Amino acid sequence: MSDDLSLFGDDATSAPVEPPRAPTPIADWQVDLLRKALDARGLTTMEERQQAIESAAGRTVTSLRALTHDEGLQVMSRLGQRGAASRSSTSQWDDREGDTWIDRL
Repeated sequence: MSDDLSLFGDDATSAPVEPPRAPTPIADWQVDLLRKALDARGLTTMEERQQAIESAAGRTVTSLRALTHDEGLQVMSRLGQRGAASRSSTSQWDDREGDTWIDRL
């Protein structure tokens, strides 16, 4: 046999290739945090919740359990960013409906 490299990967000295690992499923604590985050944003209907999760995950999701561990972290991060961005820059005092006694002075 010559010193040429193997063309078909049957060289006995090459390291075995490990198959890719299956993604880690989402953890129970992540599902709980995602549900709390959705509740905190006032998303109560299934359509609203699913749309928010799918938007953050970047793919169609049938349920929270269909997410992987990494996707759960990604969704939490994106929901957190949107929650911070959607907060009003004014105070509740500025957003009040009626006049108070101090406004009438």
